[in-house]
Amino acid sequence: MIFWNGWGSTRAELGPVVKMEGIKSSLGPFFSLLEYRIRYPETVIRALGELYAEYNRAFGPLVEANREWETDYQFCRFPDGSPANFGVQVDMVGLPQGFLEEASSMSVDEVREVLRRLVFEFENSLAMYQLLERTFSFAGEETFFRRNYRTSLAELRERFGMPIALLAVTDEKYRAMRETEFGKADGEPLTDLEVFELSGFDRFFGPDDFRRHLEENGGRCGYLLYARTSDPVAKLKKPNLRIEHPLLGDPEVRRVVKANTLTMNIDAPDMEHERRINDTKEQMHAIGMAFPIAREEDFYSPAFAAHVAKGRAYAEFEGGHRLSLGMMEYLAFCGVDTARVEAGEVPLRCKPMKGTYGCYGHVSGALSDRDFRSDLRSNLKKRGPYVVQPEMKSPEVFNLSEGRGYNFIDRNFFSFTNGAPRFLGGFRSLMPLDSVEAANGRNHGSKFTVWAEIGP
Repeated sequence: MIFWNGWGSTRAELGPVVKMEGIKSSLGPFFSLLEYRIRYPETVIRALGELYAEYNRAFGPLVEANREWETDYQFCRFPDGSPANFGVQVDMVGLPQGFLEEASSMSVDEVREVLRRLVFEFENSLAMYQLLERTFSFAGEETFFRRNYRTSLAELRERFGMPIALLAVTDEKYRAMRETEFGKADGEPLTDLEVFELSGFDRFFGPDDFRRHLEENGGRCGYLLYARTSDPVAKLKKPNLRIEHPLLGDPEVRRVVKANTLTMNIDAPDMEHERRINDTKEQMHAIGMAFPIAREEDFYSPAFAAHVAKGRAYAEFEGGHRLSLGMMEYLAFCGVDTARVEAGEVPLRCKPMKGTYGCYGHVSGALSDRDFRSDLRSNLKKRGPYVVQPEMKSPEVFNLSEGRGYNFIDRNFFSFTNGAPRFLGGFRSLMPLDSVEAANGRNHGSKFTVWAEIGP
């Protein structure tokens, strides 16, 4: 059964949409369905935890390829030495109530293999801490996410005996985080007490602050670092845009950052593409969630790949597209009819393997679509290798309480700080069907998004 094609639409009383108050961010306002709470059964939570453990193990080769010094990522380890992403966001197809009820009577193994085919990606750097902690607070009560997230940070402090600081590695990222995650304009003070209250971290460093800290401490860092290294949106839109790297461009400072980081996402600005680890999706192939391609020909069987390489038109090749054995095996594993993909009846989604997040650089379409293939070729040249998944259709729900329809995805959060995966809770991201984002096939946090709480 291909769950994401069979779930369709439902109708339900979800309650009114409520504007959330008290979240300090330039991105607001934020809206939620406070009366609509999604409950995941234990089998789904445990299955996602097992996929999270697989994701961690798959980082082993990536860390070694990225290594520059022996001290790199020394705090990103489990006691047995294996790599540890201590916190992740799991973006996935939304799970309708009917499936959740069915999953409660399935085995964890069965649920895990269904969910493996429904995950868009894992992200190992959490953001928007206020939104996560406060969106579903009723009358000021502590939310499930805040309680478990703060406990996870406390466990890291206790384990390593050090405070934890946020680190923005570029000036652009620092300014953006001050505005979007702390609600501070340029020049407005941001105290350590505010940082802790709004994010859970003990301090927030920008590039200049971090250099001063090192100078004052003889080149040593007194914090574990939760490094925020994603490129600014301007570069995600224009991959060739030059960004200044005042910290990671300095080898000695980069060595200190990599030695103290809790996040495995530190690249040298001039590092070879195959060694890069920031915002990577490379590990998804190892855990059966995507297929990697470095050029268009990687889709196809040798005969058709040779045809594509010669630049001949699609119509000139008898029999149309023929997928490579590797691509066919991956799609069959996903439960997709490969003949329909070859015929252009089932669309694919292609994502940059490294360096982007959200939907930037995504290319979606059918193999028979010349515009899709042309767009993909152009992006492969600009952004490097891609990973490919079958396009996963989001389920829809019509809210009878307000007379409006939505498609939805689920975003779930886990930590791994006490020897086992801890479910931190999740957000259901509901996108109005009459919005620009829904029309363009995107469901990412925006002014149109309505949030609902996912919990155990």
